[in-house]
Amino acid sequence: FPLHWAKCCITITTIAQVLVAFQPSRTIVPHHVSNKIFSALSSSIFTGGFDVDRMDALTQRGELEASLMMEASGGVLGEEKPNPNKKKKKKAKIKNKKMSSSMAARTLDQDGVVKLTGILSSDTASILRQEILERRDVALESIRSSVNKGDQNNNDKEDWRKYFADVLLKGNQDQGQRCDLLLPLANNPTLQTALYELLASPSSLLYNTLVNVLGGDDITLYELSSLISEPGSPRQPVHPDNPHQDIPPLLTCFVALQDITPNMGPTNFIPGSHTAEAHAAFDIDVPSRDNLLRSCHNVVALLQAGDASLFDSRTLHCGGANKGEEGSDKTRALVYISFRNPRATEPIGNVGSIMSDIEPMTIRDLRSKLIAAEKNRRDTLDSGSLDVVDPFDEEQAAERGDALVQLKLGNRYYLGEGGVQSDPEKAAHYFQLASDGGLAHASFNLGVCHYEGRGVPRRDLDRALELFALAAEGGHPGAKEAHAEVMDMLVESGREC
Repeated sequence: FPLHWAKCCITITTIAQVLVAFQPSRTIVPHHVSNKIFSALSSSIFTGGFDVDRMDALTQRGELEASLMMEASGGVLGEEKPNPNKKKKKKAKIKNKKMSSSMAARTLDQDGVVKLTGILSSDTASILRQEILERRDVALESIRSSVNKGDQNNNDKEDWRKYFADVLLKGNQDQGQRCDLLLPLANNPTLQTALYELLASPSSLLYNTLVNVLGGDDITLYELSSLISEPGSPRQPVHPDNPHQDIPPLLTCFVALQDITPNMGPTNFIPGSHTAEAHAAFDIDVPSRDNLLRSCHNVVALLQAGDASLFDSRTLHCGGANKGEEGSDKTRALVYISFRNPRATEPIGNVGSIMSDIEPMTIRDLRSKLIAAEKNRRDTLDSGSLDVVDPFDEEQAAERGDALVQLKLGNRYYLGEGGVQSDPEKAAHYFQLASDGGLAHASFNLGVCHYEGRGVPRRDLDRALELFALAAEGGHPGAKEAHAEVMDMLVESGREC
């Protein structure tokens, strides 16, 4: 399996060890499986998932942990931990105090999780929820239709990983009981509006808290997705998203897109469990883990639409069982976004749930684009124009003449990276546009296309020579050497240059 998983399996290994101790006859969970989400049922239309026996073991472990945690004190995220020695007046005063970013940062540092109230408008949450559920249904239908056409091993079938995070799509054949739906940024105005409210609006509580805790606006976007839990989804085993390291590697924000009631399977958190001591007790063996779960205070995130839980990825948590009756109003949908801390240099421990065509960007750059997108939408409404400029749509930016984006797209299509298939002709097209825009690197890359005869009608050394000369004039470091090599080839062939 990929090398990055070979170094990032600590949490999965410990879960597997618990399952072995819990049910010795069961097969342990393979290392390549993400620990973010589990489901009781397998599905024949999604390959690469768990089998039913493993799902049964995970579900039973989750149920056992639920009973253990009932022995400990429990509460609701955002409400003060019960303390019989405190006066009721003082408690009410604290509860009504408006949260500031410094208060949120202190709570996050102490507890590893904090509730942020009303950071997304209920109207935006409602519209986004409807669009996300529709996007999920379209994706499922596309996958089903593709699988039903023939052999599941057919290379032409729709790959569910285009739509969902790897191994996180678990459910029965008719409904994705739990899924992690990847969300596109480009041409997605409702999501852009939601992210503007969350991160770019004046005095954004989430933005200021993230920057405060992680140390600057150079933190990078790591995840952008939606967790959807249908009625019947089982409770997860408790887990951290990352192995412990001294510096917080990742902060994740779960934003509720509808009110979350106790029966809808709210996220359970164990405050204060992001520490080295808690992880040591959690990882050492099953009895120690069980003692930790039955003795530590735990809280459930009962959120209103637009509320959020912001948590340190090292904090122990799990999704609860959705016990609601079937119906879209009982579906629990969260949109979530994670940011990685560049000051935490140890392996992060999981692969981020994000579309492959979303380029890495800092929260500073993301915020700038969100502000530009919001301004463009408002200007468009004021002018009555239908031509909306989307800062996240790179194809649109390329056609509008952005040479740097043209070069980027050319590289992407040449290499077949960033969520696109290799397309040499498209690559050469974008290299030509960027070369016309004066970029030496684009001239060099286009020269390579002509040198190799890739993406162009035929191999053309004369044209390659011209382009390498143009790139050399523009300061490309390898262009002179390439020009000399092609010149020698032409001389050896008897051509005059």
